[in-house]
Amino acid sequence: MGTPIINMQSTKLIITNKSALISKYGDAHLTVLQALDKIVLSDKTKRLDSIILFVDDAEQMSSFGATAVLTPTDDQQNKDAIDALYRHFTPGYIMLLGAQDVIPFQRLTNLVSGGNDPDSMIPSDLPYACDAPYDKDPGRFIAPTRVVGRLPDLPGGKDPQYILQLIQHVLDYTPDARQTYENYFSLSTFDWQDSTQRSLINIFGNNAALRIIPSEAINTDGLWTAEQLLPKTHFINCHGAINNPRYYGQKKSEFPLAMKSDKINGLINKGTVVAAECCYGAQLFDPAKNVFRQISMASSYLKNNAIAFLGSTNIAYGPSTGQGLADLLTQFFVINVLNGASTGRALLEARQKFLNEMGPTLDPFELKTAAQFNLLGDPSIQPVINEKDSSVDDSQSFINSVQNRRENLEARGKMLDYFIASPEPTVEDDEPDNNLKETLDNLLQQRKFSTQHGKKLFINRHNKRHEKNNESNSASVKFHVFSESTSETATEAPMVKVLVVKEKNNQILGYREYVSR
Repeated sequence: MGTPIINMQSTKLIITNKSALISKYGDAHLTVLQALDKIVLSDKTKRLDSIILFVDDAEQMSSFGATAVLTPTDDQQNKDAIDALYRHFTPGYIMLLGAQDVIPFQRLTNLVSGGNDPDSMIPSDLPYACDAPYDKDPGRFIAPTRVVGRLPDLPGGKDPQYILQLIQHVLDYTPDARQTYENYFSLSTFDWQDSTQRSLINIFGNNAALRIIPSEAINTDGLWTAEQLLPKTHFINCHGAINNPRYYGQKKSEFPLAMKSDKINGLINKGTVVAAECCYGAQLFDPAKNVFRQISMASSYLKNNAIAFLGSTNIAYGPSTGQGLADLLTQFFVINVLNGASTGRALLEARQKFLNEMGPTLDPFELKTAAQFNLLGDPSIQPVINEKDSSVDDSQSFINSVQNRRENLEARGKMLDYFIASPEPTVEDDEPDNNLKETLDNLLQQRKFSTQHGKKLFINRHNKRHEKNNESNSASVKFHVFSESTSETATEAPMVKVLVVKEKNNQILGYREYVSR
């Protein structure tokens, strides 16, 4: 009797759209597919069983019980297709291959849009990490259960050389000791240094390497040297702007340059991991469509040896002092990487921890934060050597350990759907309580907000659609949101400050202040 065959589940799906690649690269798309084949072979040596899938291939998709994507830019078709593939394979990792013109970001409604936040929607990969079906409401995606990352090419690009470079970085990477990644490069604006110092202490146990912008020490021409950029962990809390390949510092009304995407060429260490809190910090854009004619900071980091980049697709928020929103999600991610997680698992666990700690009632800015931060890079990459995994010699045991972790994370994520109440825009049915109105007016005056004009009101509701009774007899938590512009800047980024007041039964439970990053 022969040796029994062990049927291993595919632990990594590489998902792309062949027709979109052909549209961008013509016959040269074949070089991209050949490079992806090399990742599949390389993954086998790392005890990963990977498969390349094309969401537009009707025959292939049908064989897996999925419907092919007919329109590459259609959000729902892509979400439905990836959900079906996940159900068929239950993979440990999903890697989306291509920018938003190959596999689109899911465009979620920005609940705080209008007024002083110009983002009408949130480009997000979070829905691909959730079991919930297609929806534009970000509140439907508060229970992430999947490990997802995106290895992006350049939007609008016609030359595959860029994505081939990124694939080669994946093939070349090797895990390194935790101590190596505990050396860090960090930037903060002068105005946010308290917040950034706290993040660095939480991550690394010190804030000694923090650089404040503006600073007399900065070289305004070259900005940063190879020696300064040598550390393999970069943590950045600066201003970013739409379609802008630069980051900026701040001291009151001064907004000096902090980084430029063309000034890090050849200066980034192999295997660098980046977490950026900046507005638009991880935006992907066609370099031909911005005034500088340069690729984004995120795209440049990946081109120049970074193996993972966590950042926001649009306007992000956090406090000037203390901790909140972007501070927390980014630091949770880096801590998980340092503890030996793959970059994809590091983000999934960070999202779950963020939602759990912000809950049980989310304000609309917490919800936006959870949706807007995406991982750019192969999610199966494990930057820091994990001694627990490296001690496992049997490949089947390794795959079982990955699957066991995923099942645990899936269960943890699904619990959030019961636990978290997400905000929904609403209006007052009756005249607001006089005492409450007076308290709000006094708080606005105390926190130096001018008026109540343009305020938004949100009520928290649970997602428990599977329950027969979706209504609760208890009073709902409400969030009163006030925002106003602070100043115009040369960065093209709107400067916004926000006051979020939590209320229940006409009683103020607390408040938070945020500023746009």
